[in-house]
Amino acid sequence: MKNLLFIFICCFPFYSHGNTQKQIYWFTYNEVDTYKNIPSQIKPISTVADTTRLLMQHLKNYQFTVEFAKSPTITRLVNKLPNSCAPNRVKTPERMTMGIFSQPLNIALDLRVYYKKGKQSFPENVLNENNRLASLSSLFTGKALLTLGVDSGRSLGNFLDKQVTALEPHNLVVRTGGGSTRALVEMLLKDRIDYIVDYPYSVNEALNFHSKKGALESIEIEGSPGYVLGYVVCNRSVEGQAIINDINRALVKIYQSYEFYQAHSRYLESSDILHFNETYQEVFNVDIPLAPENRE
Repeated sequence: MKNLLFIFICCFPFYSHGNTQKQIYWFTYNEVDTYKNIPSQIKPISTVADTTRLLMQHLKNYQFTVEFAKSPTITRLVNKLPNSCAPNRVKTPERMTMGIFSQPLNIALDLRVYYKKGKQSFPENVLNENNRLASLSSLFTGKALLTLGVDSGRSLGNFLDKQVTALEPHNLVVRTGGGSTRALVEMLLKDRIDYIVDYPYSVNEALNFHSKKGALESIEIEGSPGYVLGYVVCNRSVEGQAIINDINRALVKIYQSYEFYQAHSRYLESSDILHFNETYQEVFNVDIPLAPENRE
């Protein structure tokens, strides 16, 4: 646990219920977003931070101890501590045997391969009739010097996890630490790697942070799912199950709020809104929440 930063959120106005609160160890790999999430502010930060903040505000019977950790460490810690959870975790077979998952917390659209604008060209044999990559491995066939940057322990969903694992070690640059998308985008902009795989909303946020909007291009991968879901995972214990039950009750309410919808939609390109709206209704089984000014 050395060098982990502990932040106690008991200073929240809604955490003034004496000793009746239950403690949760809340592990996150995104240090910047979570740190900004702690003060009682309303400034939008990112989908992950905004949806997590909304959830925490609806869990008034809990006191959160937030710790920053690398993704593989989070899996080990949640597996170890009965009253521990982590937000925005993608389901994998390994994780599902070690923890209990909530209902979905986040929707992330369209994983894509990103590269520096104007730097890469694609031979016809790596593209299909829809101008998508036939597979991730097709990018690196006969290209020993090209590299894909990935974050240690991060899952992109089963479909792409398998494709990344199948790549040759010399085609991978594995980094550790928090704030993975921003760090990988910076490596891409500095020509330290040739490709990353990530979500449009995460890459757009990172490019805005680096003041480099429009500096990257992207291409879809054939067969990649239209969206990936992020969940809260808690320890597989009686305590963990009780926390998940409370989280799920809170999420049912949050899904119907405009604040939760906007926590996703504000980070999307206008061209993605229709796809996202359809996905939102499919995943959460609710109508699209209306803005307050549009309610009767």
